[in-house]
Amino acid sequence: MPKTIIVANRLPVKISVDGTRYSIRSSEGGLATGLGSIYKQGDNVWVGWPGDTIDENLREKIKTDLFKDNLYAVFLSQEEVNNFYEGFCNETLWPVFHYMSTYAKFDQACWQSYTSVNRKFAAAVLENYESGDTIWIHDYQLLLLPALIREARPDANIGFFQHIPFPSYEIFRLIPWRKELLAGMIGADLIGFHTYDDVRHFVSTVTHIAGYRNSSNLITAEDRTIVVESFPMGIDHGKFQNAIGDPRVKQHVESLQKVYASSKLVLSIDRLDYSKGILQRLQAFQCFLEQHPEYLEKVSLYMIVVPSRDNVPKYKQLRDRIDQLVGHINSRHRTMSWSPIQYFYKSCYPHARWYEPRLQRIRRFARERQWRTRAQ
Repeated sequence: MPKTIIVANRLPVKISVDGTRYSIRSSEGGLATGLGSIYKQGDNVWVGWPGDTIDENLREKIKTDLFKDNLYAVFLSQEEVNNFYEGFCNETLWPVFHYMSTYAKFDQACWQSYTSVNRKFAAAVLENYESGDTIWIHDYQLLLLPALIREARPDANIGFFQHIPFPSYEIFRLIPWRKELLAGMIGADLIGFHTYDDVRHFVSTVTHIAGYRNSSNLITAEDRTIVVESFPMGIDHGKFQNAIGDPRVKQHVESLQKVYASSKLVLSIDRLDYSKGILQRLQAFQCFLEQHPEYLEKVSLYMIVVPSRDNVPKYKQLRDRIDQLVGHINSRHRTMSWSPIQYFYKSCYPHARWYEPRLQRIRRFARERQWRTRAQ
């Protein structure tokens, strides 16, 4: 029976190594929780990096243990982590795709590492691939992967989804390797984004830079037609609705009501990143307190910042600036019985189930593609 091969930079688990011993635990990432139920179905498999530099003596044992849970590990060296992940992904693609090109670094060594790691992922996918399987690739870390797989298996059904924005043509063209990245993405049959604006930017960029023809979100590349669509992100509303009756939730609500009985609570949850506007939100709250002192002791900001990329210099700097600003605001406005900001630096991810419709769309598109091929 055909299976789905999910391919992402990270596996939905975290591995911690202590000498010759290791532990495996579930990841709290949004992609991991959203696809958690899919990769466990039947013979489906998830291909990705386990998130740590694993000693070669442990790799085979860890790989075997992970494969029992439908997980296929792609191991990266520390140099690859530095140049591929922390370098090209987080210091080149991330800032450019978020319209913060002044933060971007364009380094040839990082690009070469990005290329080689994508080839390593391609080899892992092909090792698990059988005719009729659906390959579902995720996010900006693997932009070259669709074309690499297409080159080896022209008949493969490939879907690609980008979980971050796609910039306008004027911004994307700043990347020296723009043509190679676009050619990699065009290897997919179906390319998905969160919003229509992302679709529009991608189609415009492909037309201007790669010269492909397009019509109604259909891109023609040689003898293939690629569908580009938006799949708006949602949440599992039923889960949150049902949580109201959960005794643990009720207990937590009651404790919050006791602590903040005399003030309104403003909730803020974000991953540590300069694109999230965390500093600006703090500055706005500070401005609010200074311009409207009548709200002192009546409003509190409950801020949760989820740890992310702590070893990247810009993220370290951002965390330090957040710590300093929170401390400054609290020291300036706190009273004996009230503190304006309750700040927590910890993991806190909601579960999402908005991936299921996308997977169904990719499977339906693969079937239609097979029917068209037979008809021809």
